[in-house]
Amino acid sequence: MGKQQQEPLPSYLPEMVITRLKEKVAEAKRDKKRNSIMMGVSVLTAVLAWWILSVTITPNLPTPAEWMVASFFAVRDPWYYNSIMWSVARVYVGFGLGCAIGIPMGTIMGWNRIANDFGFPTFELIRPIPPVAWVPLSIIITGAITPAIIFITFIGTWYVVTLNSVLGAESVNPSLLRAAKCLGAKPIQVFRHVVLPGALPAIFTGMVLGMAMSWITVVAGEMIAGDYGVGYLAWQSYNLIRYPEVILAMLTIGALGYASSMFIRALSNKYLRWRAVYN
Repeated sequence: MGKQQQEPLPSYLPEMVITRLKEKVAEAKRDKKRNSIMMGVSVLTAVLAWWILSVTITPNLPTPAEWMVASFFAVRDPWYYNSIMWSVARVYVGFGLGCAIGIPMGTIMGWNRIANDFGFPTFELIRPIPPVAWVPLSIIITGAITPAIIFITFIGTWYVVTLNSVLGAESVNPSLLRAAKCLGAKPIQVFRHVVLPGALPAIFTGMVLGMAMSWITVVAGEMIAGDYGVGYLAWQSYNLIRYPEVILAMLTIGALGYASSMFIRALSNKYLRWRAVYN
């Protein structure tokens, strides 16, 4: 099939608007090309720095070539993919629970003063506790490893998502709330049509940060008390002196976390298109 042609702009648009739209499209293409080039340069620079370190001050660090050879055999082992499956399942279950509880909880606390006075002090008391510190208690509560790791993943996500939701709801312009009330909107309508849309940018930011925190906590939990997972793979590879596989596990975590964050950013770009009108 030939290259798909771009549809022409409607003829009724003013010439100035058409020119501006064409400039925007050309600028977006240039930015995309520049970003691709910079990404490639960044990766090459990181690999070069890795190689220099491995042949100079850190001789125990595998070189990129040694890592590639060892990884070629490691990725053919079903245990590698089984580890990815376990980690992804734990992350997404914990992340989903954290968002399902944290978004409404944080938005309501940021919008309603009574809910804020009731819930925020307790939240602030619990928030400084590192998620990894919950590992012993979570094992006692759940009685099993996987639910315990999912629980600390949930805790890490819940902290970040809830706090960003609170800040997002608090940042909504009070004039919009007063206008909605003057027009006869009920509290549930104000929340749905004013508070929640106004807080969405901060909520999506919290979700991106929460996803990163999910991967941090799940790896830490798997290293401490796991039986499967990428974190457990990295720790076992270290104990067995398979240093290239340690790096493989680390890069796998990075790639999975990056892909997860990009998915959330894609959702953000889809549901926050209205921001372009005000930028």
